[in-house]
Amino acid sequence: MNGHTPAPGPRGYPGVGVVPRLARDPIAFCTAAMREHDDLVRLDLGFASAYLVTLPEHIQHVLVDNQENYWKGKIFNRARFLFGNGLVLNEGAPWRHQRRLMQPAFQHKRIESLIPLMAGVIRRKLERWEEGGRLEMNHEMMTFTLEIVARTMFSLSVTDAQLAEFARCFDTALKHMSLRMNTFFLPEWFPLPGRRACDDAVLGLERLVHGIIEERRRSGERPDDLLTLLLDAQDEESGEGMGDTQLRDEVMTTLFGGYEATADALTWTWYFLAKHPDVDRRFREELSSVLGGREPAFEDLGRLQYTTRVLQEVLRFYPSFWFSPRAAYRDDVIGGHAVPGGSVLILSHYSTHHHPRYWEDPERFDPDRFLPERSEGRPRHAYFPFGTGPRMCIGRHFANLEMLLVLAMTAQQWRPRLAPGRPVEPVARIAIRSKNGVWMNLERG
Repeated sequence: MNGHTPAPGPRGYPGVGVVPRLARDPIAFCTAAMREHDDLVRLDLGFASAYLVTLPEHIQHVLVDNQENYWKGKIFNRARFLFGNGLVLNEGAPWRHQRRLMQPAFQHKRIESLIPLMAGVIRRKLERWEEGGRLEMNHEMMTFTLEIVARTMFSLSVTDAQLAEFARCFDTALKHMSLRMNTFFLPEWFPLPGRRACDDAVLGLERLVHGIIEERRRSGERPDDLLTLLLDAQDEESGEGMGDTQLRDEVMTTLFGGYEATADALTWTWYFLAKHPDVDRRFREELSSVLGGREPAFEDLGRLQYTTRVLQEVLRFYPSFWFSPRAAYRDDVIGGHAVPGGSVLILSHYSTHHHPRYWEDPERFDPDRFLPERSEGRPRHAYFPFGTGPRMCIGRHFANLEMLLVLAMTAQQWRPRLAPGRPVEPVARIAIRSKNGVWMNLERG
């Protein structure tokens, strides 16, 4: 591609490029490369190149302006064993059809009508907490969010044992998915550790999902939920409904999307509130002022402006997915640099969210950076925790309301404190989690 300069990049080792440094700590490596070059960054992988995308104008180019040239790519394809052709991985016309089909289940009015159902789940969970108890908060938040998505999207009455089995199988599969995605350059047959346990976990998930589908078919019930939309869907040309495989893929994708990222964000919120007493104080003062001790209704959630900024700052600091992969169909030019067709792109949410040009003192936790007067002039795509463009997360409104409700209801009863002797060590897989969990002691709020 004549006339365009090659993208700059860090030096690598002979034969393996930057792979050892990238594998050791991908977030630190990508963020350092962004700060050093402040541009599109070429990453030498030894056998090929990848391109690190962190600048807002480049993100807009890839995800919005020229999004038709980019697909999820070979990195995301490593997740196909779990999600198949579900909404997150499908492409082109089939993806557009799926998106239109599923959109009614995520319309604002419908999501808002689900607030009482969500609140009922949260209320029951909180009744089981005990003063002085010690909880691993990520596990606890996952039990909240998994039951919420099961009840609201699929009208399921699930037992604690079923929730535990879902969570166990998902956790095993997701750990292996992270390993597969981080080693996307290896062939599929390569004997990665944990494959057998992952295969067993996926079979367990499929048994549970197919059980959900068959039970709905047997019952003949048609509640107003996502599963009914999927079961009633018909192909526009043939008139045929969704096959079992496609139904499996959509249910699996929705269950994952509805609980994993939300639970991680809530966990980090409790962590930051515990680490920053001044933020926690203002958060609780707002709850007291707006709610006065009562359970929030939908109308109240929009008045929790400081709480909303706390969540925004959590998702800036530790976005639920630290990167989004893409691949170019055809040659392109980004920021004056040639990007050959077939190239892998790594869009690092974390690095963009910590760019010092757009975020003053980016390593400081400061919810007020999202005040309107401090956000003025900041590029739109300096912040994209839910993605952007046509493939922005379909469930973002659901997730935001759910998180506000969990925080408001929980904090009115409890004040989680970090457990001494249990250090929190963030590590990057697909999501950013603490290596050994986030352990907290419960005090009355």
